[in-house]
Amino acid sequence: MTELTPEQLQALARARARVQIKQPQDQPPLPPSGRHLTYEEGLAALDTEGPYGYGTVLSGLLEGVPIAGPYLLGGTKKAAAGFRSLLYGGSYEDQLRIVNAINQEAKIAHPNVNTTGQVIGAVGGTIPAVVAAPEMFGAGAGNILLRSAASGLTGTGIGAADAYVRSGGDPEKTREGAIEGGLLGLAGPFAGEVVGAGIKASARGAKALTRALLGEEMASKPAQDMLAGLTKSSRDWLAKNVSGPGMLAAARDRFDELGSQAMFADVLPEWRGVAKSGVARESTRAKVVDPLNERNSMANTRLRSDFEANLGPDPVPSTIDGELRASQAQVKNQYRPAVEELPAYDFKPIAERLDKLIPYRRGGEQSDLLNIRNMLNDFGKDTVSSDPAIAYETRRAIDRILKTAEDPEVIETLSGIRGMIDERLARAAGGVKALDTQFDELGRQREGLLQGQSALADGPRAMRPTELQEKLVTGAEPHGTLIGPSAESARVRQGTLGEMYHALGTEGSDMNALRKIIRGKGDWNREKLGMMFGPEKADAALNAIDREALFAETSNRITSAADTAREAAFEKYLGEVSKASEIPTEKSWTDLGLTMARRLARSLFDEGAGAHAARVADEVAPLSVLRGEQRDALKEALMRLGHENAIDQQRMTLINALVQGGGKAGYPLLPDEKHK
Repeated sequence: MTELTPEQLQALARARARVQIKQPQDQPPLPPSGRHLTYEEGLAALDTEGPYGYGTVLSGLLEGVPIAGPYLLGGTKKAAAGFRSLLYGGSYEDQLRIVNAINQEAKIAHPNVNTTGQVIGAVGGTIPAVVAAPEMFGAGAGNILLRSAASGLTGTGIGAADAYVRSGGDPEKTREGAIEGGLLGLAGPFAGEVVGAGIKASARGAKALTRALLGEEMASKPAQDMLAGLTKSSRDWLAKNVSGPGMLAAARDRFDELGSQAMFADVLPEWRGVAKSGVARESTRAKVVDPLNERNSMANTRLRSDFEANLGPDPVPSTIDGELRASQAQVKNQYRPAVEELPAYDFKPIAERLDKLIPYRRGGEQSDLLNIRNMLNDFGKDTVSSDPAIAYETRRAIDRILKTAEDPEVIETLSGIRGMIDERLARAAGGVKALDTQFDELGRQREGLLQGQSALADGPRAMRPTELQEKLVTGAEPHGTLIGPSAESARVRQGTLGEMYHALGTEGSDMNALRKIIRGKGDWNREKLGMMFGPEKADAALNAIDREALFAETSNRITSAADTAREAAFEKYLGEVSKASEIPTEKSWTDLGLTMARRLARSLFDEGAGAHAARVADEVAPLSVLRGEQRDALKEALMRLGHENAIDQQRMTLINALVQGGGKAGYPLLPDEKHK
């Protein structure tokens, strides 16, 4: 029970006191119990209770409430009759007749006031339902014809139910009420447009005031952009979720890193959720998937271009190795003519060295040394040949044995004998030594090419950065009669680069596999590539791989079922948009007429809301996969949209300050202002 204040208790006590001391002659003459009042008796009661005639406003308010109005007014009259019976005595029926007479006379005496009260009651009684379900009353967004149809159905139901109650169930009155309610419902949205035009005209005056207070720039309408034609629901989501200045600044930085092919879906999970929602709908799937597939199809081309720009063209190691082998064959072909034209030379010291070693060797080593010793003799004789060509062929035989030898002592002995032959040939003919240097350089280049192909290999036998560094240093040092650096280090780089292109060709469809081959698990490969090509160029190439891996990951995440909370936010928003508003009948009227109207209009709103959600998805989803200039235009449009929202908030701050301050000249400073 509500507690009364001391002032209310005092007023009630004074009222009771006045009633108690009131003389019987002050009371209206009561008719005999069980007899109806005459018209003259009712007028006398009205004259006595004149002040109650002004209650016509309240009675009009109650009576005007649709459907429930008669019940509300009747209940109020019954309560008044009961209260009068307690104060003045007499039967309840007599006092009820007096109350009815007072109400009727008040309506006659003040018809305009009563009508105004009924209008206010009708409007006020409908407001809760309009707020709960604006679409049912044609107050929502959308086509005006659809809104008028919905409003007409609702008006028909309410009009029929209200007439049914007020006429006591008269079918003809109920039909007339349904027709009247339907016509008024149909006209409602059109009338709203007319009223809205007047409100907009007033709003222009408010905008002029805002411009004067905030400045021309902040009050001016934003420039038209690619978001101008979107629905309000689409713009609302964009404004609330992806137009923040911090978010756009971070996206801009990522775009600078990733290049023109980057999309908003690559850098923000909110946009990935938008793209996922687009893929989930048949009408928008192609608008999202096609740009992703087009970009993925060019991944290898972009990587190849980045490799060429930073590391160089594809060297094709197999082609290089074939050229080196051919060059070695040409050098070999020059040996025989070179040694055949040389003068005789004494090779006896070599034969004597072998004669001393052979008696102390056993097994295969002794046999090999004996064969080599015999090769130094003239054919069919026991004399040592002085022909340089014989010594050259003996050296070739030693090389063949060394290729298959495994015993360290055998290798050491044969290598020593070969060195003695080289020394004698060098003294006999400088040309042979030069050929040796050329042949050896070509061999070193082939070895460097092979080692470069395994420089990025991962696993327990992976080359360490320090080992590669040593290889690059020693590989540049000249051997023999070579003047200038060796090309062995250059072949190492070519072998590595060739392997990168090879991986691109074989694993280009799987960017994660490509990253594993080239980047490796740790930092070694980045460090080694920096040694070979320079840190900046190596980073650029590896970043290109990371970029394409990110693009591929974006496509996979968009087309997969799993998502994060932020990615699912847009789909949740579409679900809210696609739900038609409900009228909570338990909180308004329970009458059959409203329920029928609600059911008739429900199918229209379900279809309309679903179509609206589909349009929002169709508008926003393709934006998530824009690239290049279109993506940059979207970024600028989002910046303007966010700025516009900030201006709206500043306007509201100013208006609230003016209202709350009673129109005072002073108002709070805006966020970007400073105290002067």
